[in-house]
Order: sequence, then structure tokens, then C-alpha cells
Amino acid sequence: MDSGTRSVTALHDLRFLILAFTAGVLFTQTLAQLPAASTLALVVLPVLIPWRGQTLYAACVLGVLFTILRAQPLLDARWPAERNGEDVWIEGRIASLPEVSDKATRFLFEPLAENLPQKIRASWYRDAEVLRGGDCWRMQLRMRTPHGSLNPGGFDYEGWLFRQGIGATASVRKAERCKAADGYPILRLRQHISDRLHGWIPDEADAQGRAMLAALTIGDTSGFTDTDWDAFRLTGTTHLVAISGFNIAIVAGIAFFLLRWLWVLWPRLCLWIPAQRVALLGSAVFAFAYALLAGFEPPVQRAVVMLFVVLAAAWMHRLAKASRVLALAWLAVLLLDPFATLSAGTWLSFGAVAAIFYVSVGRYRAPGFWRAALRVQIMLSVMLAPLSLFFFHGVSWFAPLINLAVVPLFALLTPLAVGSLIFSLIFPPPASMPLQALGVVLQQVGDTLLGSLEYPQLWFAASPSPIAGGLFLLAAVLLFAPRGLPLKFLALLCLLPLLWPKNLAPESGFELTALDVGQGLAVVVRTQNHALLYDAGPAFEDGFDAGESVVAPYLLSRGVSHLDLLLLSHGDNDHAGGVASVRRLLKVEREIGTPDHEACREGQPWEWDGVRFELLHPDDSEWSDNNSSCVLKIEVSGFSALLAGDIEKKAERRLLEEKPESLKADVLIAPHHGSKTSSTEEFVAAVRPKVVIYGAGWRNHFKHPRSEVVERYNEVGAKQYITGNLGALTVRPDLSVEEYRSEAVRFWNAPVDYQK
Repeated sequence: MDSGTRSVTALHDLRFLILAFTAGVLFTQTLAQLPAASTLALVVLPVLIPWRGQTLYAACVLGVLFTILRAQPLLDARWPAERNGEDVWIEGRIASLPEVSDKATRFLFEPLAENLPQKIRASWYRDAEVLRGGDCWRMQLRMRTPHGSLNPGGFDYEGWLFRQGIGATASVRKAERCKAADGYPILRLRQHISDRLHGWIPDEADAQGRAMLAALTIGDTSGFTDTDWDAFRLTGTTHLVAISGFNIAIVAGIAFFLLRWLWVLWPRLCLWIPAQRVALLGSAVFAFAYALLAGFEPPVQRAVVMLFVVLAAAWMHRLAKASRVLALAWLAVLLLDPFATLSAGTWLSFGAVAAIFYVSVGRYRAPGFWRAALRVQIMLSVMLAPLSLFFFHGVSWFAPLINLAVVPLFALLTPLAVGSLIFSLIFPPPASMPLQALGVVLQQVGDTLLGSLEYPQLWFAASPSPIAGGLFLLAAVLLFAPRGLPLKFLALLCLLPLLWPKNLAPESGFELTALDVGQGLAVVVRTQNHALLYDAGPAFEDGFDAGESVVAPYLLSRGVSHLDLLLLSHGDNDHAGGVASVRRLLKVEREIGTPDHEACREGQPWEWDGVRFELLHPDDSEWSDNNSSCVLKIEVSGFSALLAGDIEKKAERRLLEEKPESLKADVLIAPHHGSKTSSTEEFVAAVRPKVVIYGAGWRNHFKHPRSEVVERYNEVGAKQYITGNLGALTVRPDLSVEEYRSEAVRFWNAPVDYQK
């Protein structure tokens, strides 16, 4: 075998080794806890014994060991659960651009001491001081161990904190400036630019343009509202406004062509070093500088690593070997951060690059620029659709057409924004006029994208199974395969599973799932052909929205794209906050208890698939907010449930007097999260539940459920569960209770907490 053949074989083998290494990384990330040293020793042992698959196995084991070595320090740095809620004075620096809203200022805080979490995500409510990135502060923080809602299909907040290296969350109690020297020069430069942008574009009428300028230049997306992000989602333009591979590639590409053009103006320089090589080096430098200016967040880091690998391949004239370049870029990203595989952005970025390579090299090279651009855009949309369905539970119908117009526009606006910013920083104030003009243009672009919100039908909500998604991906590959491939007709067959989504509804009777929405309530009830949502959890103006992050993803992951009934117990935020997002993301046939819809009144019975539903409360009397809660009774032969909202003693008394025979139930959603103002002894005795579920947050400051309430249900022999401690809870007719935190926990998740 000659040296060239050996080289090709080695590279071919390298791709399999990278695949095996990736398998080890992914396997480790499925574990509920990291393995002990003795277990690892047994795993490593086969590596020492010669056998046919030894090399691939060794690569897989290396992936496991590498992931564990990176994970353990992050776990060790977490704030311990036994010290949750403790107030601690900590000196450190503001390590991010503060996110300022009407109610709070949020920022990353990096302590100077070594025996504390490396990063703390802090919130300063009400009378927050003006904070600037890089400043040194001494703060009294109320520390909390990382903990979040855990639901099927929902956002894993604990996993996100783990990937970001954040070992604690906290709220600021007191604070004072400290005397230590301020740090983070690049962050301070970004802060200076952010302040200047507000000075150059002070008019709030142009806030959208200013926010886009900040996003495209320094990677600051804090100026975007939830409405803005909804518009980007509907139009498929999120990747354009949040600095990622697209923006980095545009800046690198502009730098490459400018440097190549300038270098050839001096022929003597070309004799010293070719213009193309100078351009490659220069584009790498410019891309890295832009990445630093953008904050060098994980998505930007991945983009830079991928770009550097591609540029290195171009330097060595190996770009034609697209699959090898992509494999090496993937390995580089994993070595930088093995937990990048948990991010949707990683898969979307590599999927996009793979799609571009697939239609742009070899026999699939299009003859003209616009035809090539159209082919690439269509391929991107089709190839990335299954990934969007998997990660975001939906896909935009019109995104391909919108991107055909918007991508070239942002390819022009991104370098213009960076160039105008540099020009404005170097020269006196009048030089900011180009930046202001660009802000006006971006304001118009933003307003146009916001107009998409008038057409929510642009978004196709669905969450196919992994098998259906994989077949969809195969269909995309077949559809864009070279002409003459005899199996292309199979692409249509691969799309068929999307027409018959998975159905996880019970075959008979009903099942009830109390979702983990923190301190709040959201309950899904499903019969064979119908779905009901009782409350939608809380939503906060500048933070968590249970409707968007929990309820809709859960329903879509269960094959439910529309609700037969949305029943709102009452208007408190912890029950009603997520309603708007549920309406936006799902089709709702009927609503009871929500503003401008049917009022909730006793005596409204209906039946679905043999299951009887009846509203027991309120009547026409005047009730306080909590006592006006809609009380729902559900029953089928041998199984019943009572959903009591936030009723308190007065409403319980009324039910005991007028409907005592209707209160008996196997499953009870405890009134008012288990507060001391509800679940009286008489009410508990009348319901006499076998299973009680509290919609309460983990170690919440209300101390729900109260100990006296827990004791009352203990006396009647009820099994008690808290959503915040156990994750989503599903109760089936045999009274078995599925605890999602026990079923789906990963080593970065907080363990199950059975404390009442």
C-alpha cells in the first residue's frame, strides 16, 4: 500500500473514530449519575486486550472519560442543596452585560474567592443600582442551588445552567462597590459600546433598531422582547439576529475578499506570500476579533472553531473532502465543550453546513449563483425541518421564502453595522450619523418582521417521534440526491409517518398529568379523543413563561396540537400567566373562565369518550379571588379526580354543605397549593383521596404544602406528591403515579426530593 492510499485509509478511519468518540460522549450524557471509579475501571479493561474492535471501543471509552472529566468539576462547584436560601456576602465582578428590565436587573457574577461557584446568575429586584460589566461589587446574595421545572418535552433549565457553568442562582439583598481593580477589558469595551449606542440612538421609538444594532455588533440581545423573539421564530430569522455561524462567516468572508483584493495591488507582496493565504489568515483574525466583541458565548465559540477548521482545510487545499472537514470540525467542537451536543444550536449549525456541502460540491454544483442560492435555501429548510420539529416542536412554513429575501439583506447589514460602529467610535460625535441611519433601516426591518405576528398560521406546531424525524431527514437526503438515484421515490414513503403522529392518549377512561410549573398549576386531562388543560401556570414579563416553556412543549410531545377545552380556575398569575402562550402555540377550541369567554359556573356537565366532567363551583354569589376558583370533578367507572384550584375555607364549606356527595375522589389536586387557609379537616374527610398532588415549587418561600395540611392528608392515608420536587406527575386509572424527575433525571439534574 503506497503512502497516498495509507493516508486516505487513515482519514477514513478517523471519521469512524470521531463517530465512536461522539457515541461515548452521548452515552455519558444519558446517565442518571456519573459512574464510580470501580465501574470505569471495568469499562477501560477491554481497551487493554487486543481484539478486532479495540480501536473503536477505545475511542468510545475516551469519549466517556473525557465527558466525565469535564462534568465533575462543574458538579463539584454547585451550591449545595442543604445551604439553599442562605444569605452570603460575596466579593466579585459583574461578568456579563446586565439585562435591565422594569422589574429586575439580571447578570452573571463571578466571585473572587475560590471556594464558591465560578459563576452565579444573580437578579437584583426593585431598587437596583446601575451595574456595568466588569465592575467589582461586594454583595449579600441569597444563594439557591440550581433547580428548575422538569417536564416531558419541556426546557431543562437545570441542564442549561450546567452547560453555562453556572453553579448557583441568587437574588441581591444588599450591595456595595468594592476596592479591587475592575477586570474584563473586553467586557468593559462591550459595556462602553452598549452605553454609546443608547446615547447615539436615545429615542425609544427606535428601540428595535438599537436592539438589532447591539445584537449584530456586540452580541447583546437583551434589548429584544418576547414579542420580538416570537417574530423571529415565525419568520425563521433567529439565526440572523443572534450572532452565530452566519454572522461570523459573513465577517470572515468580507475580510477575505477585501484582504485578497488589497494584497494583489502590490505584486511584490504576492511574491513573498500569496494573496489567498494572507486573506485566509486575515479572515481568521477578523472573525476572532468579532467573536470577542460579541462576547465569545458558546454558540460563537462553536462557530469560530468550525470556521478555523474550514480555513485550515482551505490552507491545505482539502476543502473538496467535505465530510472529513466536517468530522474534524465536529471533533474540535466536542473537545472544546462535550456538552455542546445538548444545545440545539450545535445540531442546527452542523446540519446547515452539512446541507450546504451536500448541494454545493461534486455533481450537485449549480450552474448559476441565484439557482445555487435557491437550491441551498430549499435544502437548508428541508434538512433542518426535522431538527426544528424535534427541538422547537414546530417549523415555519414560510421561512424558506422569507430567508431568500432576508439572508442577503443581513449579509449586507452585518458588516455595515460593524463598520459603522468602528467608524463612530474612532471619530467625533458627528460620525455617528451612519450608525443612526443604519438604526433607522434596522428599525424598519424589525417592524416588518413583527408584522408576521398577525399571521400565526405561518407556524406549524408538531413534535414527531425521533423515528419519524429521522425518516424525514432521510427523505431530505434522498430528495436532493443526484439525478438517476433509483431509490429517490422512497423519500415520499419516508414522509408518511408525519401524517400519522404518535398518539399517547389512554385507550379508555382518562389520565391526568400535573405539570411542574414551579409555584403554580397546570393540569392536562386526556381521554381517548379529547384533551383538556386546567390552568396554564405562571408567566413573568422578563423571565419564565410556563405556557411557552412547559405546557405547549408537553402537549406537542404527546401528539396534541389542539385543545378541546382550556379551563382557567381563576385569574391569578400562577394559574393564568401562560394562557396567552398556549393560545399562540396551540389551537384552542373552547375556553371557560378566561376573560371574554364563557364564565365558570356550577352545573355545567359534559361527557367525552364515556368520561363525565362537571363544574361544582362557583355559584352566582360574590366570591373572593381565590374562592371564585373553578372546581372540576372528573369521573369514570372506578376512577375519579377533583381539581380544586385555589379555593379556601369558605368555598370548601359551601361545597360541603351543598355537594358533599360530589366531593369524594381518588385523586385530588390540593386546594391553594396546600396552604393553611385551605384543606380543612372536614373537606379532607369528605374527599378522602388516595392520591394528593400539590402544585407547588421546590422549597418555595410560601412553605407550601404546610405541615398541618400534610398531616391531615396523612390521617386519611393519602399518598402525597409535590410537582416542584418530583417533576411532572402522571396519574393513571390504576392509581399508579409516574414521577418524571425519577424517570428522566440526568446527572446534572437535582435529585428527587421527597420532602413535604
